[in-house]
Amino acid sequence: TDSGSLATLETCVKQRWKVLPPDQREAIKSYIVNIIVRYSSDEEALRRTKTQLGKLNLILVQILKHEWPHNWKDFIPQIVESGKTNETLCGNNMQILKLLSEEVFEFSLKQLTSKKIDDLKERLTEEFQLIYQLCEFVMQNAKNVLTLQTTLQCFLRFLFWIPLYYVFETQLIDMLLHK
Repeated sequence: TDSGSLATLETCVKQRWKVLPPDQREAIKSYIVNIIVRYSSDEEALRRTKTQLGKLNLILVQILKHEWPHNWKDFIPQIVESGKTNETLCGNNMQILKLLSEEVFEFSLKQLTSKKIDDLKERLTEEFQLIYQLCEFVMQNAKNVLTLQTTLQCFLRFLFWIPLYYVFETQLIDMLLHK
């Protein structure tokens, strides 16, 4: 996947996603997810494809803005569960969650309707328990400094919108102080 192809794919997803037939949208989504998993499941592949992986993550977030939560209901459970299988993959999954949070809560005002933004915010807040569990899993088990760093950056983005319960009524502060 070269940068020109990825740029074309990103434009297609941003501007023409809804006019594609459902089977083509599903094929593109699966293709992107499979490449992301392949590139981010191995540290050597991750280093070698870092630029392409960053672009693929952005394209996935653009797809999510169209498909999630209505047409991809299990996205959050899928990304959380896959993150528990491989630490390198987990670090990239945290990056995707950070990008999604930024898109939904910071950057989408000019790109999405207010109803769609509200739907995305509501669903992200509803499913934050799963995301929190993944963050907690990383903080307790990760050995890779980059994975820990990405998780902390993710938390930083989440602090703007997560329910205060997670800050004051969980082990979050203790984990942050002792990791």
